[in-house]
Order: sequence, then structure tokens, then C-alpha cells
Amino acid sequence: MAKQKTGSTTSFFEVVFIGKPKVVRAFLRGLIMGSGQDSTVFYSFHDGIKHDGKATQLAELVGIRATDCHVVVDEGTSKLLKRLDKRIHDETGLEITTHRKVRSAAMEFSFEAFAPRYHEEIMTLLDKLPTGLRLRGFKHEVTRDKDARGVEAYASAHDFESRGQGGVIGSVDKLVAFRRTCADFPLIKVEDIELK
Repeated sequence: MAKQKTGSTTSFFEVVFIGKPKVVRAFLRGLIMGSGQDSTVFYSFHDGIKHDGKATQLAELVGIRATDCHVVVDEGTSKLLKRLDKRIHDETGLEITTHRKVRSAAMEFSFEAFAPRYHEEIMTLLDKLPTGLRLRGFKHEVTRDKDARGVEAYASAHDFESRGQGGVIGSVDKLVAFRRTCADFPLIKVEDIELK
């Protein structure tokens, strides 16, 4: 990712390049460094932004996919790419096939916790969502079974169980950052971010 801005007052755009992801990434880094502007760029294969099936994304991640590369860029970078579109194609062979504004983004998640401490950590994370994000359809339940007290962690019965699922929606930059934060919580399973 290029230099990250702190606010989310800017608009974001999905840009699809025909070209190998490694080439697109190198091109965008050079373009941004050469322009001297602060830019935000998210790569679908690196930041968990949904655009195709899992097999296609895996191929893109390891660099064997040769068809297209999806990125999300800030408004300034979007304007630069639009202005240079023909020149980019003529001089690099890369082609921009899609250039659309991202209205919002959404991500589904679920979790399971078998100790109150982990449940509290997850609930604190969800209760303190960054400004610009909100929960959608969140449901969770906590069950306690006194008869299972003292059973080992990998047993089928636990004295404390917390399960939940839902979605988070909001600006794509905040959602990418939140998805990265969730990676620090192994009990939370996150899906790819879907652009709206």
C-alpha cells in the first residue's frame, strides 16, 4: 500500500488493469513516487477485497494470474490515472478496463470464543468501531454450562461459549484497516471486503 492518509473524507475508486499484478504494483509505485503526491492504494490480492473467486485471487496473489489486477485508489490517484489513461496504455501496455467510484464497502465476520476474556476482547473491538464504520445484522449468543467446568480447551463441551456473526459497513479505507486489526484476533473469521 502507498502512503496511508489518516482521514476518510476522500472518495475511493476501483480501477481494474489488464496486466500482471506485479507489473501493475510496480507501475503504480513508480507513478505515485514520480507524481510526489500522497496516495492511498489498496490491492485486492493483498487487502482482501473481493472481486473474483478464491482460486483466481490465490493465483493473483502468487503472481501467476496474467489477466487483470483490481486496485482501490484515492480520488487524487484516480484523477491522475484518468488523465494518463491513453499514455499508460501506449507506453506500458497496461490497460484500464474499469474505473468506478466506490460508494461504500462491506465485510462479513463471525467468531467463537470459549473464555470470557476473549469474548470481552472481541466485544470491545466491535463496540469501539472506528468512525465511518457500523455494524449490520450483528447477532451473538453466550451460553454457560456449569457441568462442563474444568474440561480441556479442545473438548466438545465448554463451560463458556460465545458465538457471533454479522457485518461491518462503511468507507473502504476504514474497513481495510479494521480487517487488518481483526487479523490480530485468531478467533474472528473475516470474509473478503465487498465494494458497493
